[in-house]
Amino acid sequence: MLRDIAVNEFSTLRWNFQEDVVKYAAHGINKIGISRDKVSDLGIDAAVDLLFEMKMSVSSVNWAGGFTGSDGRSFIDSVEDAKEAIELAGAVSADCLVLHSGGKNGHTDRHASRIFEHAIDSLLPIAEDYGVRLALEPMSNVDSQPWSIFNQITPSLDLVRAYDSPNLGLVVDLFHCGFSLPLVPKIQAAADKVFLIQIADRMSQTCTHRRLPGFGNVDLSIWLEALGTAGANCSVEFETFGSINHCIDYLQRLAAFKRFASLRHLSPPRRRESSIATDSRIYKN
Repeated sequence: MLRDIAVNEFSTLRWNFQEDVVKYAAHGINKIGISRDKVSDLGIDAAVDLLFEMKMSVSSVNWAGGFTGSDGRSFIDSVEDAKEAIELAGAVSADCLVLHSGGKNGHTDRHASRIFEHAIDSLLPIAEDYGVRLALEPMSNVDSQPWSIFNQITPSLDLVRAYDSPNLGLVVDLFHCGFSLPLVPKIQAAADKVFLIQIADRMSQTCTHRRLPGFGNVDLSIWLEALGTAGANCSVEFETFGSINHCIDYLQRLAAFKRFASLRHLSPPRRRESSIATDSRIYKN
C-alpha cells in the first residue's frame, strides 16, 4: 500500500532545514525528503537531533550521483560523495537515497551505462551494510540532461532487475512519467521495486515547470490508484519548485499538498517514536 505522504525540502527552498522540519510538523506533515545541502548548512549531528526531537521520519535523502562527470567531478569523487550520502541515509533511517547517474557528458550510451554500473557495483554492498535502499530516478528526455542517462523507465527497470537486490529500486516521479500511461502496467508489475513516488504536475510533456498537484494535466489519480492496487509499499513525496510557483507561498503549498492527499485518501504518518540513530560516532563532521 502507499504508506505515507511526505514533502521534499526542494518544495520550500528558501526555508532552512530547521524551518522545514518545524513548519512541516506544525502543519501535520511528519515525513520529509531531506536536502543534503540544507543538512550540511545546519550540521549533520544537529539535523539528526532535530529529526529525532520532532519525531520526523525521512522519505528520501537527496541526492547522490553525477558519476559520468557531467557535474564536473571525477568518478572517484562522486563515488566517495555517494558513500557519505549512504551514511547519512542510514543515520536518519531514510526510506531511500535518490541516485542520479549524471548525463552523457560526451560518452557513448554504452560507455555511460558502464560507468554507472561500476558506481552501483561499488556502492550497493555499502548500502546493504547500512540497510540503505538506493533509488534510481529516471527522467523524461526533455529534463534528463545533464542529470541522467536514463530518460525512460524501461532501461532503468531492466538495470534494477539485473542486480536483483532488495536494496536497489526506482523513484517513480510522476512529473517525468505521468503522461506515459502505457507504462502503468509495467510499473505495476514491478511494484516491489518502487521505493518512492514523487508528485508534481505539469501542463505538457515539453513543459518543464513542476506545478502543484491538480494545477496541470497529469492524471495523478490513475497512477496512485494503480500503484496502490499493485501493492507498492512506499511513501508519496510532494516535490514542487520553480519560478512558476513563486506566487504561491510555502504555507499555501503545504496546504495544497495536504488537500490533494486527503482527496485521494493518502495520509500523513502517525507521529511515533523516532527510529533515527543518535550515536554520533557514525556521522562524519
